[in-house]
Amino acid sequence: MQCALLALGAASILFAAVPELDLIVSGLFWRPDEGFVLSDNSLLLLVRDANRLLPWLVIALVSILLIVPEICRSKLRVPAPHKLVFVLAFFALGPGLMVQIMKGLVGRVRPRRIEEFGGTGTFTPPWDLSDHCLRNCSFISGEAASAFALLTLVVLLPLSYRRTYLILMGIVAAAFSFNRVVFGAHFFSDVVLAWNVMTVVALVLWRWISLNARWIDGLLLRREQPSRPNEGT
Repeated sequence: MQCALLALGAASILFAAVPELDLIVSGLFWRPDEGFVLSDNSLLLLVRDANRLLPWLVIALVSILLIVPEICRSKLRVPAPHKLVFVLAFFALGPGLMVQIMKGLVGRVRPRRIEEFGGTGTFTPPWDLSDHCLRNCSFISGEAASAFALLTLVVLLPLSYRRTYLILMGIVAAAFSFNRVVFGAHFFSDVVLAWNVMTVVALVLWRWISLNARWIDGLLLRREQPSRPNEGT
């Protein structure tokens, strides 16, 4: 947790100290006469669509696994309910609630809409509260957050597969996320800080879920429920 908070703080300080970094990175993909030239690339559009579809497929599959009858759970090797709850809760609290709160609070205009890239909006650094954007704002990136959420599936896997999954899915999720920068839909800091924030959310949520794992499993499997860790006997 301390490392995650330090990473979030360090990234925030970097982008606050060098706000031009966002303009430099986005500028690599923008041309004065063409705009963000790769935003119509068919392959990158396919990557974007996959990033939008995959989280919903994951949510649907995990929800189905959560309601599988107990008699079938051992045969299908369904993960413990508290792990499934963690994945669903993270999607709801991270890419769902937290992202929307931050978008509305910060009000950052997307790259393709600011003056530097042919629009009329004003560029603002991350974490600067403004009213330049009122809806569907840039900070933080929801699609980067939902791409990161795919990493939470690691808790459903056996320990021997987790490292490999994190490496491979990390590459895929990073590609999904940076694709939004290429499109001019998000600044680089929107993506980086989305991952930082989601890491903190995931660690806090997993800690709570882990402490209450037996209670959650008992509740969902309709077994005799043990006392919650903070309850007396």
